[in-house]
Amino acid sequence: MQPVVELRREAATYTYGVRAPRAGGVVPPVSFNEGGFASLAACLLHVARGMGGNFPCIYVRLEGQCVGERAVAELQREPERVAAELEAACRAGLGVQQPQRPVSAAETLSG
Repeated sequence: MQPVVELRREAATYTYGVRAPRAGGVVPPVSFNEGGFASLAACLLHVARGMGGNFPCIYVRLEGQCVGERAVAELQREPERVAAELEAACRAGLGVQQPQRPVSAAETLSG
């Protein structure tokens, strides 16, 4: 069994919940919640500390979007990098585009 960690932003903080999938693809409700983390990286580090001794890997969902499988040791070593990668994967999966630079009036007139 490999847990699914559900990460969400709530106002100015992050929260996570843990699900323990069962045989046959049944995904039960979240069995554990913790919140109030100032950043996604801090949230991931807390997840890693809680799961580190029991699970080598977890499935990760961010804002309801599946963003892959991660090694718990990776969350412990580089939570900032992992947070950035997860956010990028979530944006890509949700079709959110990066902000583009404003077009100047000269470019609009010449184009």
